[in-house]
Amino acid sequence: MNRITQFSRRSFLQSATAFLALPHLETYADNKSATDIKRMIFLGQGYGFVSKSFFPSTAGKFSKIGLTEGMTPLKKYQNDISILGNLENIGATNPHQGSLTFLTGASYANPKGFKNTVSCDQIAASYLCKDTRYNSLTLSTKERASGHGSGVRSMAWNPHGKPISGLNTSLELFNKLFAKHESKEQILRRIKEERSILDAMKLNVRSVNRTLGKNDQEKLDEYFQSIRHIELGLKKQIEWSSVPKPKASFKHPKEVDGEAEVKLMFDMICLALQTDQTRVITYMMPSQSVLSSMGITIPVHSLSHYNISAEREVVAKQRDHKCMELLGYLIGKLKSTKDKNGLNLYDTSLLAYGSNIRNTHTIKDFPVILSGGAIKKLRLGESFKLPKATPLQNVWLTLLQETGVPVKSFSSSTGTVKGILT
Repeated sequence: MNRITQFSRRSFLQSATAFLALPHLETYADNKSATDIKRMIFLGQGYGFVSKSFFPSTAGKFSKIGLTEGMTPLKKYQNDISILGNLENIGATNPHQGSLTFLTGASYANPKGFKNTVSCDQIAASYLCKDTRYNSLTLSTKERASGHGSGVRSMAWNPHGKPISGLNTSLELFNKLFAKHESKEQILRRIKEERSILDAMKLNVRSVNRTLGKNDQEKLDEYFQSIRHIELGLKKQIEWSSVPKPKASFKHPKEVDGEAEVKLMFDMICLALQTDQTRVITYMMPSQSVLSSMGITIPVHSLSHYNISAEREVVAKQRDHKCMELLGYLIGKLKSTKDKNGLNLYDTSLLAYGSNIRNTHTIKDFPVILSGGAIKKLRLGESFKLPKATPLQNVWLTLLQETGVPVKSFSSSTGTVKGILT
């Protein structure tokens, strides 16, 4: 055997010759079949869509029933998408919570504030991202008027029901993926300092543990579990400290916003997947800045109440078109970007796009659009009318299982959705 074939791809990446996107080299390809690699992308869109022009009224193949007016920007990809109807997010009762519960469904409000549980993207990440630099990437928006709920700006929730802070701009994502401000020694020194702080926190809290009541002790246990979660993250940083990040072949623009910002975020989502830095990405998308880049001055929340006037409805339809144009942009990028095995990212990815809100304050029968080739049995190119009030959690459970995540239930799921599979 030629000696060069004994090198692993990881060894190759550790050399100084690592680039932004390696070409497909069979010598360095992983032994595992490309079909073993599964990726998941979750996109949250705020404020819903114009009901009568966006949502299909019937089930069937798009090639037969056609696309609705609002979905026409996806004409090129009509055989690569499906939209699910008659969904209900069990546990979501407040439209003002927006997309906060889109990936969970077991949230509720109590006297002490908002409560949530683990999101399906984090369950997927715990299985799909064991061999990647990052367990997952959580992306968000810096704007508050985004239709995703006030205060918390994240769709990703850890196993303890706490929101995972997201990267709010494409520049933050760029720096996380490509910037190399720290040497290995600096990384290890920082991790040592962070561990020292965690150890001190443990000692200080344990000293008062005996004086606490049962409820407070339970809260304290949750606190320690959160610390353990941080420690596991530090451990992974150590494991990857010797592997240099890819080199960026471009400079991030100084000023970018609105539609351009979303497209740049999509570009780097593809780069993150292409360089296998993670296999699970969640993106809470902006709304108001996209309108502004379109020259629309109506506040996005006001626009969601489009039935107030004919003018608002026209502009709301324009927004629907733009949202679908952006979704089509990402699908196109996935199809035109090859991973290390020479396959289009599309072929190994599952893309889920949607919102907790159908329109205005309606939080039932909201849109979920699916795309990607990671699930070979997934029926694409169709409008589905599922049984009335099908739990959204059943969809997430189905997608998790079909991407190889060994879970028997998720949140308030009642079973899987067999109808969307062949």
